[in-house]
Amino acid sequence: MKANLSRRGFISGAFSLAGLAGCRVIANKFGTPGLRFGVVSDPHVTTPESCAMLEKALRYFKSRGADAVMVPGDLTDWGLRSGFEYLKATWDNVFGGTDVVPLFCTGNHDFDGWAYGDMAMEMHANGYSEGEALSKLGLAAEWERIFGEQYAPVRVRTVKGYDFISAGWDSFGKFPEWMEANGARFKGGRPFFYFQHPAARGTTSDSGGWDDKGACFTALRDFPNAIVFTGHSHRPFCDERSIWQGEFTAIATPSLSYACFPPGHENGGGRRDGTSVQAMPMIPDRRDLRGGQGFFVSVYDDSMVVERIDIEEGGSESAPAWVVPLVGGERPYGFEFRAEASVAPEFPSGAKLRLDTRNTENRSGKWIIVMNCEFPSAVPPTGERVFDYEIRVVPADGSEPIVKKFLSPAYSRMSKYEPKSQRFWFDVAELPQDVDYVVEARAFNCFGKASRPLVSRVWHSVPGLDKVKEIVL
Repeated sequence: MKANLSRRGFISGAFSLAGLAGCRVIANKFGTPGLRFGVVSDPHVTTPESCAMLEKALRYFKSRGADAVMVPGDLTDWGLRSGFEYLKATWDNVFGGTDVVPLFCTGNHDFDGWAYGDMAMEMHANGYSEGEALSKLGLAAEWERIFGEQYAPVRVRTVKGYDFISAGWDSFGKFPEWMEANGARFKGGRPFFYFQHPAARGTTSDSGGWDDKGACFTALRDFPNAIVFTGHSHRPFCDERSIWQGEFTAIATPSLSYACFPPGHENGGGRRDGTSVQAMPMIPDRRDLRGGQGFFVSVYDDSMVVERIDIEEGGSESAPAWVVPLVGGERPYGFEFRAEASVAPEFPSGAKLRLDTRNTENRSGKWIIVMNCEFPSAVPPTGERVFDYEIRVVPADGSEPIVKKFLSPAYSRMSKYEPKSQRFWFDVAELPQDVDYVVEARAFNCFGKASRPLVSRVWHSVPGLDKVKEIVL
């Protein structure tokens, strides 16, 4: 089946099909794929018990008839020999005796996770030691012993005629040099796949600048048939910027173990395990190693379908599939085009912003008074999620507004967990004094398009903060 659609038609058609009948309907439209593979990243294996989500993912991929499974880095959390052995045992439990190909590469944790502060404390508390770190024992020899394949900083595997190139954490910076010497074999229309741990700079939305400083872009800018998968950012795939098309195609893989959050949000992952239930609720980075997400990829002659799969939910399709054309030059997933075509979220009809004050404590456990802002959750258009919310305190005298950004507590989870209402707090000490002001709430999509605001009544704080004295408990 040949695709012959405009960028706008291709995307809207794919999204409408997914919304009406599920992502797999799209895949079925293209016939039988020539290649199927699963993708998960950052399993962060520590103990045998930590392999449960990984095993769940592998069993799901097996049920779908995967030819291979890709894991672009951070196979382990502590970088220990035992973690690699637990991962291999989990693979063998599911795929032992089959010809399904493991496509693994290393991430930063696989080299020095044993030295990362709180993770090192956890490692020692569980009776493990950095003495068994692969970076100390000899990564190449241990890799070959455990996985049964020769270790190489950059390597090529071929699955059903499709080439997969990977670069480890110790070598992605040298990938441009490797491609200069070996790239001729990958020229042409047939797609090939490249995977590394860090995000490729200039492509998908990375986490706090944790990218490869441009190595991948330099190596692949002349290969429009390249499809790149990365990990490391731990961003959930509800951020539509997880797929990018420009000189090549890049896809950021969410974490199988825990989510991280974009910077600049009041409640975004300030601590790994959240905070007091009384303080502004934080979204924990490590939610008991739950919430695993990944992709199932079906490759056809002229198209690739990337299904976004929630592993924790048993393989539920939690967002519309991405349908990527492989021939004809169509590039429907460029940011500029999608930003223009995207639709802002909207609040339900009749929604109101409710404000009140309450006594609580801040993240340090100190007693404070907060302004409590509560309003119904915004309703996103089909196929998209609300990315974040903004609370804006606007003084009537024209002075600079106070702006706070928040993430929904369901930011990294399936849409069915989205609460009916949102509640955010900020310290009343920050409010304007002796001037009228209103509070506005807006919802944004990931491309920055904002809803119409919910606006409060006029408020006025009587002066007196200078008279407030330190409270001694």
